[in-house]
Amino acid sequence: MASARSRIIARRFGARAKDYDRHAGLQRAIAARLAASLPALEAPRILELGCGTGLLTRHLLALYPDAVLDVTDIAPAMVAACKAACGGGKRVRYSVMDAEAPDLSGPFDLIAMSMTAQWFDHPSESLQSLTRLLSESGQLHYATIAPGGFSEWRQALAAEGLDSGLVAMPDLPGVTEVELRRIDYGDALSFLRSLKAIGASAGREGYVPLAPGALRRALARLDSDHGACVTWRIAYGCITADG
Repeated sequence: MASARSRIIARRFGARAKDYDRHAGLQRAIAARLAASLPALEAPRILELGCGTGLLTRHLLALYPDAVLDVTDIAPAMVAACKAACGGGKRVRYSVMDAEAPDLSGPFDLIAMSMTAQWFDHPSESLQSLTRLLSESGQLHYATIAPGGFSEWRQALAAEGLDSGLVAMPDLPGVTEVELRRIDYGDALSFLRSLKAIGASAGREGYVPLAPGALRRALARLDSDHGACVTWRIAYGCITADG
């Protein structure tokens, strides 16, 4: 059963399914980079976790024309949007599923997930646990937020003595690369609006949202100290069946 936070995440992403692609340029680029690192496989069985609107699914279908795919997301509206955009015929099964509590048995030759694990309640442990669904030679490939991401926003909050709703990502298993993407949002409010536009607005467990006045102070600090630039740290990783 999905946690209370997971249900909130599902609702917020689902509410943005129709407009997600218009605001997901960064997520699209990350999916493409992850896809470029995937192994060559013949007729694999593949599980995608957190498919969203299909930014990675499109690559999986193109890379593995003889694959059988299970494509999943916790948000029903995202699954519907992905199916409408990607199709794939009988070789693709679309389903609603919590990636931290999978109800598929495998084994899978490839598990792929782009910008999903940062929403897990227990990112490191859950990534490692998912390897039980792999075949003997299977691999799990992921892209997610690396520890220390959004440092400018964290610093702006700390400078104002304010609590952060960002999840503190732990060290992750199997990291092969960390990519830095420093984005100029023009102004601090546009940074927060960009997250809300894709549904990425659920705070960590127990977080109490800032009061309007406190939020304005934090936004002003981000503008003044960092010019509304925020750095995304993206971890790419691979875990094999034997860990």
